[in-house]
Amino acid sequence: NVKDKDAALKWYEDILGVKQISKMVNGDHLYWLQLPSGAMIHIIENEGAPSAPSHHTAFEVDEIEESHKYFASKGIETTDIQTRNDGQRAFYLNDLDGNRIEICTVSGFGVLV
Repeated sequence: NVKDKDAALKWYEDILGVKQISKMVNGDHLYWLQLPSGAMIHIIENEGAPSAPSHHTAFEVDEIEESHKYFASKGIETTDIQTRNDGQRAFYLNDLDGNRIEICTVSGFGVLV
């Protein structure tokens, strides 16, 4: 959920490089976005809805250090890169509305399902 869908759209396009796609449902309160991988993100405007920092979206990258430097160059505050027990490395940032985003490498455990 976001307070201003237009500001959020610009942030997601400029910072994460997503592209707006046609909506699959009608509604002036939302945008549909797509990553180069084909994964979709829905930006839903809801001024009264709080952000959900305990819930987050994760994006897998090949070069974690490059990604960390990229966000710093854009003025985005991030956590430090941490290494988990399985060797996966990750850091976190927030979008304009405080929604948590994880940037991570592939898990050392592989696909578990």
